[in-house]
Amino acid sequence: MARMRIERVTGWSIHLPYAEGSYRMAGDRVTTGMDAVVVRVVADDGTMGIGESGTVGVTFDAHHAAGQVAGVTMLASAVLGADPRSPQAVHRLMNAALTGHPYAKSPIDIAVWDLAARAADTPMWKLLGGDGAEATPLYRPVQGATPADAAAKAHERLNQGYRRLQVKVGDDPIVDAQRVLAVREAVGDETVIFADANCGFSLSAARRFVRELGVDGAGVFLEQPCATLQDCAHLRDSWAGPMVIDECITSLAALLQAYEYGIADGVTIKLTRVGGITPAATIRDVAVQLGIGVTVEDASGCNLADTTFAHLNASTPARLRTHSVDFDSWVTITHVDGPSARDGSFLRPQTDAPGLGLTLREEVLGDPFVDVSV
Repeated sequence: MARMRIERVTGWSIHLPYAEGSYRMAGDRVTTGMDAVVVRVVADDGTMGIGESGTVGVTFDAHHAAGQVAGVTMLASAVLGADPRSPQAVHRLMNAALTGHPYAKSPIDIAVWDLAARAADTPMWKLLGGDGAEATPLYRPVQGATPADAAAKAHERLNQGYRRLQVKVGDDPIVDAQRVLAVREAVGDETVIFADANCGFSLSAARRFVRELGVDGAGVFLEQPCATLQDCAHLRDSWAGPMVIDECITSLAALLQAYEYGIADGVTIKLTRVGGITPAATIRDVAVQLGIGVTVEDASGCNLADTTFAHLNASTPARLRTHSVDFDSWVTITHVDGPSARDGSFLRPQTDAPGLGLTLREEVLGDPFVDVSV
């Protein structure tokens, strides 16, 4: 097989404003948009791949936009000359060049996977081991200052086509419980509801919250109630319902610890947090072997990110494929051409084109912050 090598790496940074103005998480963490980094990797035969990942503010995860830009700038030169048909080998090169900082590796890793799939003339879901361009259900967050506000927003989400809702909690446990109960009453028992605290509850507040939900827990999934795996595990004596771990899933080791604690009924794998598709696919595959429900998504992006989620989720066995997000409908800017990954209330790869099947709109992205070549 003739050798192929990475000849050029280009990176852009872009702010993506929220279409609804702002996004609020527990602890009065409010952002007005997402900061995405977009990378293009070009091989010496002209084949290219693109990837996107990013951040939401500076208080959600242990990374931020300026750090990601600095890390991608450092790593771009490190992958020049590598064969992109082995994304795992390229990822090892990045690990050798920079310890930690997985969020800096993510957009390069995604772009390399896209390039590898294009070089193989196959859609990415197939390169990742999928059976077909299968659909993943979509969810959408529900926020509201009062229970009535949250119930109204839930109806709005249903009218927008979403059939799975993520009610934001993690502040006052009594008001939060009232908010969840109001949404449940408004949408009925058939709608799937996740109560997502984004690490916002102390253990005592989480215990109060689940008590206020009632004996059946309002039929909800409880998502990342506390900041640590240990506190989430201690909550098990008060909560027998399903629990999903998100922010704590930073590595394969974290997944295994959550499973050992008995709190990983589901996990959310965010590509930027773990370092891209290469580590995400490993974590996902182990979760599947353990029988854990899997969500693959990220904290930032537009249709390029959505399409990446669509392909990776499509390669997850359907029985353990939980749901995902469609950021392109959250933001006011898109920087790619190609079919939308959203298909009604689902996310689905929309083309059999090689790789992700998308092209960049460089006029939207502006000037790159890094552009290196052999």
